Amino acid sequence: MSFVNHFLLLSDDNNSHETIPNWQISALRIILLSGLLLCVATAIDIFNSAIKFNYLWMIALTICFSSAMFLLLIASKRFYYTCSHLLLITIVLASVAMNLFLYDLELAKIGSMLMFVCPVIALMLIGYKSALGYALLNIVPFYIILHDIDLSILIGRQHQLPDANWYITGLIFLFFNICVPLAVARTIVAAKRLNDATLCSNAHLKDKNKLYRTFFIDSHRPKIIVDKHGNICDFNGKAAKLFGLKVRNSDDNKKRISTLIPSFNSEQHNPKDQILQYKDFYLRVINQKVSDSNFNVYDFYDCTAEQSIKSNLAIMEQENKRLRYRDSQTLLPNRDWFELQCDRLIAKRYKRFYVVVAQNVNNEYLNLKFGNLNSQKITVAAYKRLKGQTDAPLLCAHIGLGKIAFILGSHHKEGLENTLSKIKAILDKNYRFLGVKSAQSFVFGVAQYPEHGNSSSKVISHALETVKLANNDNIFSIYNETNSQSFLEKYELSMLLDEALQQGELEIHYQPKVTAAGQCIGFEALARWHSPILGIVSPTTFIPIAEEYRMISRLTDLVVQKVCAQIAEWTNKGISCVPIAINISLLDFSQSDFLAKLVKHLADFNVRPNQIELELTETALEANKGLSLNLLKTLQSWGFTISVDDFGVGYSNIARLADYPIDKLKLDRSLINQVTTSKRQRCIVKTIHNMCEELEIKCVSEGVETEQQVQIMTRMGCKEFQGFYFSKPLTVNQLSNHVQKHGLIFTPNKPAAETPQQIRSISA
Repeated sequence: MSFVNHFLLLSDDNNSHETIPNWQISALRIILLSGLLLCVATAIDIFNSAIKFNYLWMIALTICFSSAMFLLLIASKRFYYTCSHLLLITIVLASVAMNLFLYDLELAKIGSMLMFVCPVIALMLIGYKSALGYALLNIVPFYIILHDIDLSILIGRQHQLPDANWYITGLIFLFFNICVPLAVARTIVAAKRLNDATLCSNAHLKDKNKLYRTFFIDSHRPKIIVDKHGNICDFNGKAAKLFGLKVRNSDDNKKRISTLIPSFNSEQHNPKDQILQYKDFYLRVINQKVSDSNFNVYDFYDCTAEQSIKSNLAIMEQENKRLRYRDSQTLLPNRDWFELQCDRLIAKRYKRFYVVVAQNVNNEYLNLKFGNLNSQKITVAAYKRLKGQTDAPLLCAHIGLGKIAFILGSHHKEGLENTLSKIKAILDKNYRFLGVKSAQSFVFGVAQYPEHGNSSSKVISHALETVKLANNDNIFSIYNETNSQSFLEKYELSMLLDEALQQGELEIHYQPKVTAAGQCIGFEALARWHSPILGIVSPTTFIPIAEEYRMISRLTDLVVQKVCAQIAEWTNKGISCVPIAINISLLDFSQSDFLAKLVKHLADFNVRPNQIELELTETALEANKGLSLNLLKTLQSWGFTISVDDFGVGYSNIARLADYPIDKLKLDRSLINQVTTSKRQRCIVKTIHNMCEELEIKCVSEGVETEQQVQIMTRMGCKEFQGFYFSKPLTVNQLSNHVQKHGLIFTPNKPAAETPQQIRSISA
């Protein structure tokens, strides 16, 4: 019996663990021991039946759970928290195993209920946070039970012991009525003992005198009581240990506190003003005046760590002053340093100079694909190239992501563009980036002092504004008021667009996708903005701004929501829908929660994935090839149609796209426009069609405007068309009116035959 008491830690007098009370370890061992006995008993009882029916997996399961319980029981004291978590995981696994290996749904439901005890056990053994976590986790078995979900089909097992209901029901009954109650009873006993101890302690404390009630002899901080003459009257154990005091309350051995601590000033009563150095550490003295007496209680607080922090902060402040003019990531001179040097040039009456900001146009792409830290390596390499030239420009500095600023003297005025061309040739040379050669392209924004600003900060700001207007077609952009006004207008337009997105002002127009005969087989959703202030704003204006100011994902979310709402509205009216295409940008596709948000929008309006077609660009696919491939496979498994938009722009490569699970390829209007005039262009388009047929990818001709284009593309094998030849983008009302008159036929010359089926077959 003493062994059981010792092993199960049924006594709370002497705590066997430094940080964990006996009752918690005891409760854990009671659950593990009783659970072990249940597992062993079950294993022994089903052994013969399992051998008879050749259910060796049952023996393996019971042995596994028995072994787990035994190992956790052995390690429960040394690794208490680990064992507690593993016990809860074991219970969850047992519940999952019952659901997987029991084809009887009612028995599986009973097995699911085993998880319901996890919050109680977690609350006893670990704490409320874990209990809350398991309480939330119990939503899963609750949902499985409520919706009669059969998990046994996952492993395809349709056999169980004839007496499985006895084993499962009995196991749950014994666990809920023996294992858990015993642990709860042990907890209740520990709580009662703690309560009794607290009552005794309170009764004892009431007998203490007023001085000790104020002093708290067992305080964790050193405390000394001093009389009005400065003599030490009493002290606690911490003070005795700290100052080497041995005899308490002895008149023959009284010491003055000034003798004990020579630096102590007993006349000073502001506790925060006295910090003493005693031996190798620092003490803060807090004076507590005892009411109705001539005694003072001095509380000594160890502030060595605080003083050490102050000392370290002082050192760090000095270091920060040194690093103030260095960028934290690249360790290159930063904008503060650059402005300071420009101010010095101005102070030296340097009459004129140019501030040039060079920016890597690929920086945003590099940030998205490789991260900010890796993309900065290009900036550092570019800085070193500039500084490494014999005729290097003055005062090079890193003043922003992918941006390097430098000074050119006024003597460069005549050959400014020639000088910048030479610098661009230096900066654009191939870089060794992450083990491969990488070509970059730099553009330049230029502002001149004092013509473009009477201070260095203004000139630098104007150069930064100007570089945003530079691109591969306009490499050198020099500041002027017109450019500045254009920049401000674009910024103001971005603010109005932000407000429009918040208020949902943008409308959705739908452009049909048709067969050569004009039969509608789908629509593309296109965002249109009619601003109350600006009027109609072209998509070619507001979409680039949305991308530049990182609002494109919000725009996509709004389009998805409006399209799903329209599909739901038509579905509720009994109108069937054909697929709707939605454009997805690079920023959308690069977000980690893209799929979650997309599925949520569909679920909110009860829209099926096969009603949505996602149009992506090649850039979105190539930004992160591994992520893109996995995401596309997931989207396709959900039922979404995947198409690649604007194929034929830039460096298109259908062989590269063959790696992706793509359903459709939309040929850009630049390819279609030339098929009627260029035999070579027709051959290219025909080749693309043949390759797509081999890859089982559908081709869509986008931007068709003439009948001749349709005829040529039809002969090549194209079956889907989109363009003004058939229809411009339509509002919802225009689309409804067209369907009522012509059905879902969109031809420029021949109206559709009106049939009830066509009238009811509208698409978003």
